[in-house]
Amino acid sequence: MVAAPSRDWSVFKQIFADHWDTFRHAHLRYQTSYYDGLVAKMLACGNAEKMGYVEYRCLQCGQGTHRVAMSCKSSLCLRCAKVYVDNWVSQVSKVLHEGVIYRHIILTVPAMFRTTFSHNAAVLLSGLMRCGGRCLDDFYSAVRGKALRGGYITVLHTHGRNGQYHPHLHVIATSGGLDGSGECWEHLQYLPYGPAGAFEQKVTVLNSGRSLTRTRGRKARVIAS
Repeated sequence: MVAAPSRDWSVFKQIFADHWDTFRHAHLRYQTSYYDGLVAKMLACGNAEKMGYVEYRCLQCGQGTHRVAMSCKSSLCLRCAKVYVDNWVSQVSKVLHEGVIYRHIILTVPAMFRTTFSHNAAVLLSGLMRCGGRCLDDFYSAVRGKALRGGYITVLHTHGRNGQYHPHLHVIATSGGLDGSGECWEHLQYLPYGPAGAFEQKVTVLNSGRSLTRTRGRKARVIAS
């Protein structure tokens, strides 16, 4: 069931209603039943005729009815996605270790690789997520001066806030890790982000050898809090 729509949600919905067909014709990878289904459900969200409804009636007098339209439960819908987000936050909070400090780290892909990622998303995006954890393990180990293995919850975003294709990782990372024996916890109070260029070197491994040569020595953009 849904609440009254907000203005932002209505604008978002109208953008898809006006431009989805044009967009999918310009981008072949979105011409699938999966994306069409997500958009169709989102556009029908709150429409009692298309989504169905629940009808309430007073048990005392039996007079009058109140209808509440069903929601679409699509991850694309701004209203319904909030439920997914709240559930995800609740689940994550249960697996965090008490007494361990966590950091929010964002690892981004260099702009020169974004077209390659867009054309080969099925292969490269899963590799990108694996890269993120390995990069941070190497980063932590370099900072401490010995092998460390941290704990990470990684979420992949394929677009930035401006709507441009910009694959990047949001990582909830432990501020430290286990040593090589797996028995001693090493806390990292301070993380110097200069050495994080290792992430870009790992990303280039997913691409051609020529790309690796062209980008050696460049830095990945890393944001942390």
